[in-house]
Amino acid sequence: MPNTINAHIQDYHESGASNGFHCLDARLKLVLLVMAVALNIYFAKLWLSLFLLVAGTSLAVWSRIPVRLFLIFFIIPAWSTLVIVVGFTAGFGSTSLFVLGPVTFYKEGFNLGLAAAARIGCDISWMAAVFLTTPFNTLLKALKWFRVPDVLLESIAMGFRYISLVMKEFNTMKNSARTRGGLQSYKHTLQSTGKILAQVVLRAYDRAVRIQEAMISRGAYSSIINSKDIESVDSGVEECPNQCDVTPEYMDPHAPVVSCSNIAYTYGAEATLHDISFTVERNEVVVLCGPNGAGKTTLLKLLSGILTPTSGDIYLEGEHLDRKIRNQIFRHVGLLCQDPNDQLFCTHVREDVSYGPTNLNLPSESVEQLVNTAMELMEVSDLADRPIHRLSYGQMKRVGLAGLIAMKPPLLLLDEPSANLDPASTHQLIHHLRHLNSHHGYTLIIVTHDMNLAAQIANRIVILDEGKIVADSMAREILTDEKLLEKSRLEPPILTKMFQRLLNHPVDRREIPLTIDEALAFFDGKIKRPKD
Repeated sequence: MPNTINAHIQDYHESGASNGFHCLDARLKLVLLVMAVALNIYFAKLWLSLFLLVAGTSLAVWSRIPVRLFLIFFIIPAWSTLVIVVGFTAGFGSTSLFVLGPVTFYKEGFNLGLAAAARIGCDISWMAAVFLTTPFNTLLKALKWFRVPDVLLESIAMGFRYISLVMKEFNTMKNSARTRGGLQSYKHTLQSTGKILAQVVLRAYDRAVRIQEAMISRGAYSSIINSKDIESVDSGVEECPNQCDVTPEYMDPHAPVVSCSNIAYTYGAEATLHDISFTVERNEVVVLCGPNGAGKTTLLKLLSGILTPTSGDIYLEGEHLDRKIRNQIFRHVGLLCQDPNDQLFCTHVREDVSYGPTNLNLPSESVEQLVNTAMELMEVSDLADRPIHRLSYGQMKRVGLAGLIAMKPPLLLLDEPSANLDPASTHQLIHHLRHLNSHHGYTLIIVTHDMNLAAQIANRIVILDEGKIVADSMAREILTDEKLLEKSRLEPPILTKMFQRLLNHPVDRREIPLTIDEALAFFDGKIKRPKD
Protein backbone atom coordinates (compact mmCIF):
# COMPACT_ATOMS: atom_id res chain seq x y z
CA MET A 1 0.00 0.00 0.00
CA PRO A 2 1.61 3.29 -1.07
CA ASN A 3 2.23 5.88 1.64
CA THR A 4 -0.21 8.47 0.33
CA ILE A 5 -1.34 11.46 2.40
CA ASN A 6 -4.68 9.76 2.79
CA ALA A 7 -3.00 6.63 4.13
CA HIS A 8 -1.08 8.65 6.73
CA ILE A 9 -4.29 10.35 7.86
CA GLN A 10 -6.10 7.02 8.04
CA ASP A 11 -3.27 5.53 10.08
CA TYR A 12 -3.63 8.41 12.51
CA HIS A 13 -7.40 7.87 12.76
CA GLU A 14 -6.83 4.20 13.52
CA SER A 15 -4.20 4.95 16.18
CA GLY A 16 -6.95 5.49 18.78
CA ALA A 17 -5.98 9.04 19.79
CA SER A 18 -8.37 10.41 22.42
CA ASN A 19 -7.00 13.82 23.34
CA GLY A 20 -8.68 17.20 23.06
CA PHE A 21 -10.84 17.66 19.98
CA HIS A 22 -10.99 13.89 19.47
CA CYS A 23 -13.43 13.62 22.37
CA LEU A 24 -16.04 16.02 21.00
CA ASP A 25 -19.08 14.89 19.03
CA ALA A 26 -18.63 15.24 15.26
CA ARG A 27 -21.80 17.35 15.02
CA LEU A 28 -20.45 19.87 17.51
CA LYS A 29 -17.16 20.04 15.65
CA LEU A 30 -18.98 20.79 12.39
CA VAL A 31 -20.97 23.56 14.11
CA LEU A 32 -17.76 25.13 15.45
CA LEU A 33 -16.14 24.86 12.00
CA VAL A 34 -19.07 26.57 10.29
CA MET A 35 -19.14 29.31 12.93
CA ALA A 36 -15.41 29.99 12.58
CA VAL A 37 -15.58 30.18 8.77
CA ALA A 38 -18.75 32.35 8.88
CA LEU A 39 -17.24 34.83 11.34
CA ASN A 40 -14.07 34.96 9.28
CA ILE A 41 -15.96 35.72 6.06
CA TYR A 42 -18.56 38.09 7.51
CA PHE A 43 -16.28 40.43 9.50
CA ALA A 44 -13.15 40.01 7.32
CA LYS A 45 -10.89 41.60 9.92
CA LEU A 46 -7.20 40.78 10.11
CA TRP A 47 -7.15 40.65 13.92
CA LEU A 48 -10.13 38.26 13.96
CA SER A 49 -8.59 36.02 11.32
CA LEU A 50 -5.33 35.86 13.26
CA PHE A 51 -7.21 35.13 16.49
CA LEU A 52 -9.19 32.28 14.85
CA LEU A 53 -5.97 30.97 13.26
CA VAL A 54 -4.35 30.80 16.68
CA ALA A 55 -7.49 29.16 18.07
CA GLY A 56 -7.51 26.49 15.33
CA THR A 57 -3.80 25.82 15.83
CA SER A 58 -4.33 25.61 19.60
CA LEU A 59 -7.03 22.98 19.04
CA ALA A 60 -4.53 20.94 17.00
CA VAL A 61 -1.93 21.23 19.78
CA TRP A 62 -4.54 20.36 22.43
CA SER A 63 -5.51 17.27 20.40
CA ARG A 64 -1.83 16.32 19.96
CA ILE A 65 -2.15 16.16 16.18
CA PRO A 66 1.25 15.45 14.61
CA VAL A 67 2.76 18.65 13.19
CA ARG A 68 3.51 16.98 9.88
CA LEU A 69 -0.14 16.01 9.30
CA PHE A 70 -1.37 19.44 10.39
CA LEU A 71 0.98 21.22 7.99
CA ILE A 72 -0.05 18.96 5.09
CA PHE A 73 -3.35 20.84 4.94
CA PHE A 74 -1.47 24.10 4.33
CA ILE A 75 0.69 22.77 1.49
CA ILE A 76 -1.96 22.71 -1.24
CA PRO A 77 -3.25 26.30 -0.75
CA ALA A 78 0.26 27.67 -0.06
CA TRP A 79 1.05 28.56 -3.68
CA SER A 80 -2.36 30.10 -4.36
CA THR A 81 -2.07 32.13 -1.13
CA LEU A 82 1.35 33.42 -2.21
CA VAL A 83 -0.08 34.45 -5.58
CA ILE A 84 -2.93 36.31 -3.83
CA VAL A 85 -0.55 38.21 -1.54
CA VAL A 86 1.76 39.15 -4.42
CA GLY A 87 -1.20 40.08 -6.63
CA PHE A 88 -2.74 42.37 -4.02
CA THR A 89 0.63 43.96 -3.17
CA ALA A 90 1.41 44.73 -6.80
CA GLY A 91 -2.08 45.82 -7.83
CA PHE A 92 -3.55 47.96 -5.07
CA GLY A 93 -2.49 51.00 -3.07
CA SER A 94 -0.69 54.30 -3.29
CA THR A 95 2.11 54.01 -0.72
CA SER A 96 5.10 52.33 -2.33
CA LEU A 97 6.95 49.65 -0.39
CA PHE A 98 9.57 48.81 -3.02
CA VAL A 99 10.04 48.58 -6.77
CA LEU A 100 11.13 45.46 -8.60
CA GLY A 101 11.88 46.31 -12.22
CA PRO A 102 8.69 47.66 -13.81
CA VAL A 103 6.51 46.44 -10.90
CA THR A 104 5.72 48.56 -7.86
CA PHE A 105 4.58 46.92 -4.63
CA TYR A 106 2.28 48.89 -2.34
CA LYS A 107 1.71 48.90 1.41
CA GLU A 108 -2.09 48.96 1.19
CA GLY A 109 -2.11 46.00 -1.19
CA PHE A 110 0.25 44.09 1.08
CA ASN A 111 -2.13 44.60 4.01
CA LEU A 112 -5.07 43.36 1.92
CA GLY A 113 -3.08 40.33 0.78
CA LEU A 114 -1.97 39.59 4.33
CA ALA A 115 -5.61 39.76 5.51
CA ALA A 116 -6.65 37.36 2.74
CA ALA A 117 -3.82 34.96 3.64
CA ALA A 118 -4.86 35.09 7.30
CA ARG A 119 -8.45 34.23 6.38
CA ILE A 120 -7.26 31.29 4.30
CA GLY A 121 -4.94 30.11 7.08
CA CYS A 122 -7.75 30.43 9.62
CA ASP A 123 -10.15 28.29 7.58
CA ILE A 124 -7.47 25.69 6.85
CA SER A 125 -6.46 25.39 10.51
CA TRP A 126 -10.04 24.71 11.59
CA MET A 127 -10.66 22.23 8.77
CA ALA A 128 -7.43 20.42 9.65
CA ALA A 129 -8.43 20.25 13.33
CA VAL A 130 -11.85 18.83 12.46
CA PHE A 131 -10.85 16.40 9.68
CA LEU A 132 -7.78 15.05 11.48
CA THR A 133 -9.75 14.27 14.65
CA THR A 134 -12.83 12.80 12.92
CA PRO A 135 -12.92 9.76 10.59
CA PHE A 136 -14.51 10.52 7.24
CA ASN A 137 -17.38 8.08 7.76
CA THR A 138 -18.23 9.75 11.07
CA LEU A 139 -18.31 13.15 9.33
CA LEU A 140 -20.75 11.78 6.76
CA LYS A 141 -23.03 10.51 9.51
CA ALA A 142 -22.91 13.92 11.20
CA LEU A 143 -23.79 15.68 7.94
CA LYS A 144 -26.66 13.25 7.46
CA TRP A 145 -27.93 14.16 10.94
CA PHE A 146 -28.05 17.80 9.78
CA ARG A 147 -30.34 16.68 6.92
CA VAL A 148 -27.81 17.38 4.20
CA PRO A 149 -29.37 16.06 0.93
CA ASP A 150 -28.43 12.45 0.14
CA VAL A 151 -27.32 13.37 -3.38
CA LEU A 152 -24.77 15.79 -1.92
CA LEU A 153 -23.54 13.23 0.62
CA GLU A 154 -23.16 10.62 -2.13
CA SER A 155 -21.22 13.12 -4.25
CA ILE A 156 -18.89 13.88 -1.32
CA ALA A 157 -18.39 10.19 -0.59
CA MET A 158 -17.74 9.36 -4.25
CA GLY A 159 -15.28 12.25 -4.52
CA PHE A 160 -13.39 11.05 -1.45
CA ARG A 161 -13.17 7.49 -2.78
CA TYR A 162 -12.13 8.70 -6.23
CA ILE A 163 -9.44 11.03 -4.89
CA SER A 164 -8.04 8.20 -2.78
CA LEU A 165 -7.88 5.98 -5.85
CA VAL A 166 -6.25 8.67 -8.01
CA MET A 167 -3.66 9.40 -5.33
CA LYS A 168 -2.84 5.71 -5.09
CA GLU A 169 -2.36 5.47 -8.88
CA PHE A 170 -0.23 8.61 -8.91
CA ASN A 171 2.08 7.24 -6.20
CA THR A 172 2.30 3.85 -7.91
CA MET A 173 3.35 5.45 -11.21
CA LYS A 174 5.74 7.81 -9.43
CA ASN A 175 7.49 4.86 -7.78
CA SER A 176 7.71 3.18 -11.17
CA ALA A 177 9.26 6.34 -12.64
CA ARG A 178 11.76 6.43 -9.77
CA THR A 179 12.97 2.89 -10.53
CA ARG A 180 13.53 3.91 -14.16
CA GLY A 181 15.51 7.09 -13.44
CA GLY A 182 12.60 9.49 -13.89
CA LEU A 183 13.22 11.37 -10.63
CA GLN A 184 17.01 11.68 -10.71
CA SER A 185 16.97 15.47 -11.12
CA TYR A 186 14.58 18.40 -10.82
CA LYS A 187 14.17 18.54 -14.59
CA HIS A 188 13.49 14.82 -14.86
CA THR A 189 11.02 15.04 -11.96
CA LEU A 190 9.04 17.82 -13.66
CA GLN A 191 8.90 15.92 -16.94
CA SER A 192 7.92 12.65 -15.28
CA THR A 193 5.29 14.31 -13.08
CA GLY A 194 3.69 15.92 -16.14
CA LYS A 195 3.48 12.59 -17.94
CA ILE A 196 2.13 10.85 -14.84
CA LEU A 197 -0.55 13.50 -14.31
CA ALA A 198 -1.63 13.13 -17.95
CA GLN A 199 -1.98 9.39 -17.50
CA VAL A 200 -3.88 9.84 -14.23
CA VAL A 201 -6.40 12.10 -15.99
CA LEU A 202 -6.82 9.66 -18.87
CA ARG A 203 -7.20 6.69 -16.53
CA ALA A 204 -9.64 8.65 -14.37
CA TYR A 205 -11.89 9.13 -17.40
CA ASP A 206 -11.75 5.43 -18.33
CA ARG A 207 -12.34 4.39 -14.73
CA ALA A 208 -15.34 6.72 -14.48
CA VAL A 209 -16.94 4.81 -17.35
CA ARG A 210 -16.26 1.46 -15.67
CA ILE A 211 -17.57 2.71 -12.32
CA GLN A 212 -20.76 3.88 -14.02
CA GLU A 213 -21.15 0.40 -15.52
CA ALA A 214 -20.73 -1.14 -12.06
CA MET A 215 -23.33 1.26 -10.67
CA ILE A 216 -25.79 0.34 -13.42
CA SER A 217 -25.31 -3.37 -12.74
CA ARG A 218 -26.22 -2.77 -9.09
CA GLY A 219 -29.40 -0.79 -9.77
CA ALA A 220 -28.16 2.80 -9.61
CA TYR A 221 -30.50 4.12 -12.30
CA SER A 222 -33.42 1.76 -11.93
CA SER A 223 -37.03 2.77 -11.65
CA ILE A 224 -38.47 1.89 -8.25
CA ILE A 225 -40.54 -1.28 -8.05
CA ASN A 226 -42.09 -2.44 -4.82
CA SER A 227 -40.35 -5.59 -3.67
CA LYS A 228 -43.72 -7.14 -2.87
CA ASP A 229 -44.59 -7.10 -6.55
CA ILE A 230 -41.77 -9.55 -7.30
CA GLU A 231 -42.81 -13.17 -7.07
CA SER A 232 -40.29 -15.74 -5.97
CA VAL A 233 -40.04 -19.47 -6.35
CA ASP A 234 -38.52 -21.91 -3.86
CA SER A 235 -34.97 -22.68 -4.94
CA GLY A 236 -35.10 -26.30 -3.78
CA VAL A 237 -31.40 -26.42 -2.91
CA GLU A 238 -29.78 -28.00 0.11
CA GLU A 239 -30.14 -26.00 3.31
CA CYS A 240 -27.11 -23.91 4.14
CA PRO A 241 -25.20 -25.33 7.14
CA ASN A 242 -24.25 -21.78 8.13
CA GLN A 243 -27.91 -20.70 8.16
CA CYS A 244 -27.11 -17.76 5.85
CA ASP A 245 -30.28 -16.67 4.11
CA VAL A 246 -28.97 -15.33 0.81
CA THR A 247 -30.66 -17.85 -1.48
CA PRO A 248 -31.68 -16.17 -4.76
CA GLU A 249 -35.26 -15.92 -5.95
CA TYR A 250 -35.78 -17.55 -9.35
CA MET A 251 -38.74 -16.16 -11.27
CA ASP A 252 -39.40 -19.30 -13.33
CA PRO A 253 -38.07 -22.68 -12.12
CA HIS A 254 -38.46 -24.27 -15.57
CA ALA A 255 -36.94 -21.63 -17.87
CA PRO A 256 -33.19 -21.48 -18.57
CA VAL A 257 -31.42 -18.81 -16.55
CA VAL A 258 -29.79 -17.46 -19.72
CA SER A 259 -30.59 -18.12 -23.34
CA CYS A 260 -28.70 -16.37 -26.15
CA SER A 261 -29.83 -16.63 -29.75
CA ASN A 262 -27.52 -15.49 -32.55
CA ILE A 263 -26.29 -12.41 -30.71
CA ALA A 264 -23.66 -10.18 -32.25
CA TYR A 265 -22.00 -7.01 -31.09
CA THR A 266 -20.10 -4.47 -33.17
CA TYR A 267 -17.88 -1.82 -31.63
CA GLY A 268 -17.29 0.94 -34.15
CA ALA A 269 -16.39 -0.74 -37.42
CA GLU A 270 -15.09 -3.89 -35.72
CA ALA A 271 -17.32 -6.87 -34.95
CA THR A 272 -16.47 -8.09 -31.43
CA LEU A 273 -18.94 -11.00 -31.22
CA HIS A 274 -20.50 -13.08 -34.01
CA ASP A 275 -23.50 -15.41 -33.90
CA ILE A 276 -23.29 -16.33 -30.20
CA SER A 277 -25.89 -18.91 -29.17
CA PHE A 278 -25.91 -20.88 -25.92
CA THR A 279 -28.10 -21.70 -22.95
CA VAL A 280 -27.26 -21.83 -19.25
CA GLU A 281 -29.53 -23.86 -16.99
CA ARG A 282 -30.31 -23.21 -13.38
CA ASN A 283 -27.52 -24.04 -10.89
CA GLU A 284 -24.87 -24.55 -13.59
CA VAL A 285 -21.29 -23.32 -13.21
CA VAL A 286 -20.08 -22.32 -16.66
CA VAL A 287 -16.52 -21.17 -17.25
CA LEU A 288 -16.04 -18.85 -20.22
CA CYS A 289 -12.45 -18.85 -21.44
CA GLY A 290 -10.40 -17.94 -24.47
CA PRO A 291 -7.42 -15.78 -25.49
CA ASN A 292 -7.25 -12.06 -24.85
CA GLY A 293 -9.54 -10.08 -27.14
CA ALA A 294 -11.89 -13.02 -27.71
CA GLY A 295 -14.90 -11.02 -26.49
CA LYS A 296 -15.43 -12.62 -23.06
CA THR A 297 -15.88 -9.40 -21.07
CA THR A 298 -18.05 -7.94 -23.83
CA LEU A 299 -20.33 -10.97 -23.57
CA LEU A 300 -20.64 -10.49 -19.81
CA LYS A 301 -21.61 -6.85 -20.35
CA LEU A 302 -24.28 -7.93 -22.83
CA LEU A 303 -25.68 -10.47 -20.37
CA SER A 304 -25.73 -7.84 -17.60
CA GLY A 305 -27.54 -5.29 -19.76
CA ILE A 306 -24.69 -2.78 -19.79
CA LEU A 307 -24.29 -3.20 -23.56
CA THR A 308 -27.03 -3.82 -26.12
CA PRO A 309 -26.42 -6.48 -28.79
CA THR A 310 -26.22 -5.27 -32.37
CA SER A 311 -28.40 -8.21 -33.35
CA GLY A 312 -29.83 -11.34 -31.78
CA ASP A 313 -31.82 -11.94 -28.60
CA ILE A 314 -31.02 -12.58 -24.94
CA TYR A 315 -33.53 -14.15 -22.56
CA LEU A 316 -33.19 -14.14 -18.77
CA GLU A 317 -35.40 -16.71 -17.06
CA GLY A 318 -37.64 -16.72 -20.12
CA GLU A 319 -38.00 -12.92 -20.34
CA HIS A 320 -36.63 -11.08 -23.34
CA LEU A 321 -33.88 -8.65 -22.37
CA ASP A 322 -35.41 -5.45 -23.72
CA ARG A 323 -35.25 -1.88 -22.47
CA LYS A 324 -37.90 -2.48 -19.79
CA ILE A 325 -36.12 -5.52 -18.34
CA ARG A 326 -32.72 -3.84 -18.69
CA ASN A 327 -33.70 -1.23 -16.09
CA GLN A 328 -34.42 -4.01 -13.59
CA ILE A 329 -31.78 -6.52 -14.69
CA PHE A 330 -29.87 -6.21 -11.40
CA ARG A 331 -32.65 -8.32 -9.87
CA HIS A 332 -31.63 -11.18 -12.20
CA VAL A 333 -27.89 -10.66 -12.72
CA GLY A 334 -24.92 -9.60 -10.58
CA LEU A 335 -21.65 -8.58 -12.26
CA LEU A 336 -18.28 -8.78 -10.47
CA CYS A 337 -15.74 -6.57 -12.28
CA GLN A 338 -12.20 -7.76 -12.93
CA ASP A 339 -10.71 -4.76 -11.11
CA PRO A 340 -12.35 -4.38 -7.67
CA ASN A 341 -11.50 -0.66 -7.73
CA ASP A 342 -14.17 -0.36 -10.44
CA GLN A 343 -16.62 -2.41 -8.38
CA LEU A 344 -16.29 -0.61 -5.05
CA PHE A 345 -17.12 3.07 -5.29
CA CYS A 346 -18.40 3.86 -1.78
CA THR A 347 -16.12 4.99 1.02
CA HIS A 348 -16.50 2.13 3.53
CA VAL A 349 -17.21 -1.59 3.35
CA ARG A 350 -20.66 -1.62 4.95
CA GLU A 351 -21.77 1.32 2.84
CA ASP A 352 -20.69 -0.40 -0.37
CA VAL A 353 -22.29 -3.74 0.48
CA SER A 354 -25.50 -1.82 1.33
CA TYR A 355 -25.55 0.02 -2.00
CA GLY A 356 -27.26 -2.71 -4.03
CA PRO A 357 -29.86 -3.88 -1.46
CA THR A 358 -30.87 -0.26 -0.92
CA ASN A 359 -31.67 0.00 -4.64
CA LEU A 360 -34.04 -2.96 -4.25
CA ASN A 361 -36.40 -0.68 -2.29
CA LEU A 362 -36.41 -3.06 0.68
CA PRO A 363 -37.18 -2.03 4.28
CA SER A 364 -34.12 -0.83 6.18
CA GLU A 365 -34.30 -3.83 8.53
CA SER A 366 -34.18 -6.25 5.58
CA VAL A 367 -31.27 -4.35 4.03
CA GLU A 368 -29.31 -4.50 7.27
CA GLN A 369 -29.96 -8.23 7.66
CA LEU A 370 -28.91 -8.98 4.07
CA VAL A 371 -25.77 -6.88 4.43
CA ASN A 372 -24.75 -8.51 7.71
CA THR A 373 -25.40 -12.00 6.32
CA ALA A 374 -23.48 -11.34 3.09
CA MET A 375 -20.50 -9.89 4.95
CA GLU A 376 -20.44 -12.81 7.36
CA LEU A 377 -20.60 -15.33 4.53
CA MET A 378 -17.74 -13.62 2.67
CA GLU A 379 -15.77 -13.30 5.93
CA VAL A 380 -15.54 -9.51 5.83
CA SER A 381 -17.67 -8.65 8.88
CA ASP A 382 -14.56 -7.49 10.74
CA LEU A 383 -13.91 -5.03 7.88
CA ALA A 384 -17.38 -3.45 7.97
CA ASP A 385 -16.19 0.01 9.03
CA ARG A 386 -12.89 -0.01 7.17
CA PRO A 387 -12.35 2.42 4.26
CA ILE A 388 -12.27 0.71 0.87
CA HIS A 389 -8.83 2.07 0.02
CA ARG A 390 -7.42 0.34 3.11
CA LEU A 391 -8.35 -3.14 1.88
CA SER A 392 -6.05 -5.66 0.25
CA TYR A 393 -6.84 -6.85 -3.27
CA GLY A 394 -8.28 -10.14 -2.01
CA GLN A 395 -10.39 -8.36 0.60
CA MET A 396 -11.79 -6.05 -2.08
CA LYS A 397 -12.76 -9.06 -4.18
CA ARG A 398 -14.67 -10.58 -1.26
CA VAL A 399 -16.36 -7.28 -0.43
CA GLY A 400 -17.42 -6.95 -4.08
CA LEU A 401 -18.89 -10.45 -4.02
CA ALA A 402 -20.66 -9.68 -0.72
CA GLY A 403 -22.26 -6.64 -2.36
CA LEU A 404 -23.68 -8.88 -5.09
CA ILE A 405 -25.04 -11.72 -2.96
CA ALA A 406 -26.67 -9.17 -0.64
CA MET A 407 -28.93 -8.46 -3.65
CA LYS A 408 -29.58 -12.20 -4.24
CA PRO A 409 -29.53 -12.23 -8.06
CA PRO A 410 -29.92 -15.81 -9.42
CA LEU A 411 -27.09 -15.33 -11.95
CA LEU A 412 -23.59 -14.18 -11.00
CA LEU A 413 -21.21 -13.06 -13.75
CA LEU A 414 -17.60 -13.07 -12.52
CA ASP A 415 -14.90 -11.45 -14.65
CA GLU A 416 -11.48 -12.95 -13.80
CA PRO A 417 -12.33 -13.38 -10.09
CA SER A 418 -8.98 -15.00 -9.25
CA ALA A 419 -6.81 -12.45 -11.09
CA ASN A 420 -3.96 -11.08 -8.95
CA LEU A 421 -4.93 -13.21 -5.94
CA ASP A 422 -2.43 -15.21 -3.92
CA PRO A 423 -3.01 -18.99 -3.62
CA ALA A 424 -4.68 -18.71 -0.20
CA SER A 425 -7.10 -16.05 -1.43
CA THR A 426 -7.86 -18.09 -4.55
CA HIS A 427 -8.60 -21.17 -2.43
CA GLN A 428 -10.89 -19.07 -0.24
CA LEU A 429 -12.67 -17.71 -3.31
CA ILE A 430 -13.26 -21.21 -4.69
CA HIS A 431 -14.70 -22.28 -1.34
CA HIS A 432 -17.14 -19.35 -1.35
CA LEU A 433 -18.24 -19.91 -4.94
CA ARG A 434 -18.83 -23.62 -4.35
CA HIS A 435 -20.91 -22.78 -1.28
CA LEU A 436 -23.02 -20.25 -3.17
CA ASN A 437 -23.66 -22.76 -5.93
CA SER A 438 -24.24 -25.93 -3.90
CA HIS A 439 -26.11 -24.56 -0.89
CA HIS A 440 -27.90 -21.53 -2.33
CA GLY A 441 -28.43 -22.47 -5.95
CA TYR A 442 -26.64 -19.54 -7.59
CA THR A 443 -25.90 -19.97 -11.29
CA LEU A 444 -22.36 -18.87 -12.16
CA ILE A 445 -20.74 -17.74 -15.40
CA ILE A 446 -17.03 -17.21 -14.78
CA VAL A 447 -14.53 -15.63 -17.16
CA THR A 448 -11.02 -16.87 -16.44
CA HIS A 449 -7.70 -17.88 -17.95
CA ASP A 450 -6.98 -20.04 -14.91
CA MET A 451 -7.69 -23.60 -16.03
CA ASN A 452 -6.80 -24.89 -12.57
CA LEU A 453 -9.70 -22.80 -11.22
CA ALA A 454 -11.94 -24.14 -13.99
CA ALA A 455 -11.03 -27.73 -13.12
CA GLN A 456 -12.06 -27.23 -9.49
CA ILE A 457 -15.38 -25.51 -10.03
CA ALA A 458 -16.76 -25.78 -13.58
CA ASN A 459 -19.54 -28.11 -14.74
CA ARG A 460 -19.16 -26.85 -18.27
CA ILE A 461 -16.69 -24.82 -20.29
CA VAL A 462 -17.33 -22.52 -23.26
CA ILE A 463 -14.34 -21.37 -25.33
CA LEU A 464 -14.51 -18.10 -27.24
CA ASP A 465 -12.01 -17.20 -29.94
CA GLU A 466 -12.18 -14.22 -32.29
CA GLY A 467 -15.70 -13.46 -31.14
CA LYS A 468 -17.12 -16.92 -31.83
CA ILE A 469 -17.87 -20.01 -29.75
CA VAL A 470 -15.38 -22.68 -30.82
CA ALA A 471 -16.20 -25.24 -28.11
CA ASP A 472 -18.99 -25.83 -25.61
CA SER A 473 -18.91 -29.05 -23.60
CA MET A 474 -18.54 -30.59 -20.16
CA ALA A 475 -15.47 -29.47 -18.25
CA ARG A 476 -13.63 -32.80 -18.46
CA GLU A 477 -14.08 -33.04 -22.23
CA ILE A 478 -12.59 -29.59 -22.74
CA LEU A 479 -9.78 -29.76 -20.19
CA THR A 480 -8.44 -33.06 -21.49
CA ASP A 481 -8.51 -31.98 -25.15
CA GLU A 482 -4.94 -30.77 -25.43
CA LYS A 483 -5.16 -29.93 -29.14
CA LEU A 484 -8.28 -27.79 -28.69
CA LEU A 485 -6.75 -25.90 -25.79
CA GLU A 486 -3.51 -25.32 -27.65
CA LYS A 487 -5.40 -24.01 -30.68
CA SER A 488 -7.25 -21.59 -28.41
CA ARG A 489 -3.98 -20.48 -26.74
CA LEU A 490 -4.91 -22.11 -23.44
CA GLU A 491 -3.29 -24.79 -21.32
CA PRO A 492 -4.84 -27.70 -19.41
CA PRO A 493 -4.63 -27.78 -15.61
CA ILE A 494 -1.07 -28.51 -14.51
CA LEU A 495 -1.98 -31.93 -13.04
CA THR A 496 -3.86 -32.93 -16.18
CA LYS A 497 -0.91 -31.90 -18.33
CA MET A 498 1.46 -33.86 -16.13
CA PHE A 499 -0.63 -37.05 -16.33
CA GLN A 500 -1.00 -36.71 -20.09
CA ARG A 501 2.80 -36.73 -20.28
CA LEU A 502 3.24 -39.59 -17.80
CA LEU A 503 0.65 -41.87 -19.37
CA ASN A 504 2.19 -42.82 -22.69
CA HIS A 505 -0.51 -45.33 -23.58
CA PRO A 506 -4.03 -44.26 -24.65
CA VAL A 507 -6.27 -43.70 -21.66
CA ASP A 508 -9.93 -42.91 -21.16
CA ARG A 509 -10.40 -39.18 -20.62
CA ARG A 510 -12.51 -39.95 -17.58
CA GLU A 511 -9.43 -41.40 -15.89
CA ILE A 512 -7.19 -38.34 -16.37
CA PRO A 513 -7.13 -36.39 -13.09
CA LEU A 514 -8.12 -32.73 -13.14
CA THR A 515 -7.61 -31.94 -9.46
CA ILE A 516 -5.37 -33.02 -6.59
CA ASP A 517 -8.15 -35.16 -5.08
CA GLU A 518 -8.60 -37.02 -8.37
CA ALA A 519 -4.83 -37.49 -8.69
CA LEU A 520 -4.63 -39.02 -5.22
CA ALA A 521 -7.56 -41.29 -6.01
CA PHE A 522 -5.85 -42.28 -9.27
CA PHE A 523 -2.73 -43.39 -7.46
CA ASP A 524 -4.82 -45.26 -4.89
CA GLY A 525 -6.70 -46.98 -7.67
CA LYS A 526 -9.96 -45.64 -6.29
CA ILE A 527 -10.84 -43.00 -8.82
CA LYS A 528 -14.54 -42.49 -9.15
CA ARG A 529 -15.64 -42.20 -12.73
CA PRO A 530 -18.30 -39.57 -13.37
CA LYS A 531 -21.70 -40.83 -14.36
CA ASP A 532 -22.48 -40.71 -18.06
